[in-house]
Amino acid sequence: MRFIALSLIGFFLAVTAAVAELSQARNFYQYSESVLTAGQPTEEQLKSAGAAGVEVVISVVPPSERVYNAKQGDILAKQGIEYIHVPVNWRAPDDASFDAFMAAMDKVGDRKVLVHCWANARASALVYAHRVLSAPDTQPQEFETLRSVWSDVAGYNLDADTTWQNYLADNIARVQ
Repeated sequence: MRFIALSLIGFFLAVTAAVAELSQARNFYQYSESVLTAGQPTEEQLKSAGAAGVEVVISVVPPSERVYNAKQGDILAKQGIEYIHVPVNWRAPDDASFDAFMAAMDKVGDRKVLVHCWANARASALVYAHRVLSAPDTQPQEFETLRSVWSDVAGYNLDADTTWQNYLADNIARVQ
């Protein structure tokens, strides 16, 4: 019995350490027990994702961006984590990318997901849209959360970014 108790304590300490490692990713934000967002995780942070309970990772970083990690799919596969890549152009996001992201999130279902981009601006914006489409009455508080996540990244101001304001509003209205 003591062995089981010590094993459980060890397991919970390992999970806590893995969550702590993953939460060190740039601009990490936990929306719920099952939805996490962040800027591009390091390889070490990606290696801790499975121990942190992450079951799916969605990257919206296009391969053309310097922070894109071509090895992340392999790193995640070794942990049994599903990797979904939905590249979204920061300067010119399009409807097809929005639709692909919504389909990916719908596929995730209730599994624990980490959505990431370079700085957690695109990732949090797309998660915001998914959350609002899932529960439209939450839009005001979800927008404040999005504004807060963006303000945590130097140089990002949602109120001044008409590209992303319009992209989100137009696409949410289009698919409602």
